[in-house]
Amino acid sequence: MSTINRSNFQQQFANKSLALEKIGGETEAKLQEAGSSRAQVARADLNGDGKIQGTSELNALFKHIDGFDHNGSANSFVTNTNQGPSRSGRVHSALSVLFQQTAGVDVVSNDTSNLNNVGQQWAQGGADSIEEKMGAHLQGIKETGIGVYYGDHSTLQDMTRSEKQEWINSNATPGTTPPSVNDLKKSSCIEWALDNVGAAYKAAGKSERWSEIRSTVLSQGAKGTDLAKELQKDGWEGVYFNPDARNPDDGNAEHSYTAAITKRGKPYYGINVDHRVTDYRPTEGQGTEKDMSGVEKLRDVPFFFGIAKGGMHTFVGRDGKVNEFHWTAKPDDTNAIEERPLEEFPWNSGVMMIPPGTWPTN
Repeated sequence: MSTINRSNFQQQFANKSLALEKIGGETEAKLQEAGSSRAQVARADLNGDGKIQGTSELNALFKHIDGFDHNGSANSFVTNTNQGPSRSGRVHSALSVLFQQTAGVDVVSNDTSNLNNVGQQWAQGGADSIEEKMGAHLQGIKETGIGVYYGDHSTLQDMTRSEKQEWINSNATPGTTPPSVNDLKKSSCIEWALDNVGAAYKAAGKSERWSEIRSTVLSQGAKGTDLAKELQKDGWEGVYFNPDARNPDDGNAEHSYTAAITKRGKPYYGINVDHRVTDYRPTEGQGTEKDMSGVEKLRDVPFFFGIAKGGMHTFVGRDGKVNEFHWTAKPDDTNAIEERPLEEFPWNSGVMMIPPGTWPTN
């Protein structure tokens, strides 16, 4: 039995690149026979430049190939068994011949730079989306008494179209022209997150990738954990948060448990953790020392997507403030979209996904 580990994989393709346009014909047929495809391989092209090269993208490609392996290790895959080439081995073999020397270009630093540039575009696009969508809802209420959004668990959810329009007309500010029922948008905590993260991808010119992500997330039950895992494939980084890592103020042991395992380098519900923001709101009388260093760094992150309590709740945010949608809200509710500092967020622990290159390094 032969195996390839992550380190050997990186060394094999160091200073080489794989042009995605070369995946076709016999190579594509081999990939499909092994259960892969050109589209799946293309997901490792994190910066969207049409080729796979550099540490980050090789790691993404390694993860794809390792996904066909069942040797129990995330750092190696089996290429050959007594029965012949494995599925991982066949994908690896098909792609290996397409890698070409890059004539000494420092592809590692180039890859990181490009990915960070895309990360800045994602961050700006997401932040702009929050401002635009939240602003439109509040402006609508200010001008007519009726905003843009209503919750999928509000009383409007079970109304007919005519009943919704009647509700709008009855609750609008007298003398104004309220929106029609066609102008209203139904939302929820996950749909609000999808809308804003989707806008971030579109702002970075990655609408096709976003269509794949949204389809995947919805097909698996619209869970925040699945969205976080898809973002991680694209280089987004995980930030674990917990106001008091050892003494949760709600008595729920899940918070201290996830704090302990993530501190040891273990993932949070399958999501890798790159940074930690903890102990910023110590539980009174428990002796935890307040630490605002993580929050201060988060305030410099322009945009993020987050999940709390294993995905029971989802949200987006900007500049250290959590921005969440309340699914029972009606279109006249100014608090349908609530924004508040992380220090005041009552859900306690979870993970935020931030675009690559946006976490402060100093």
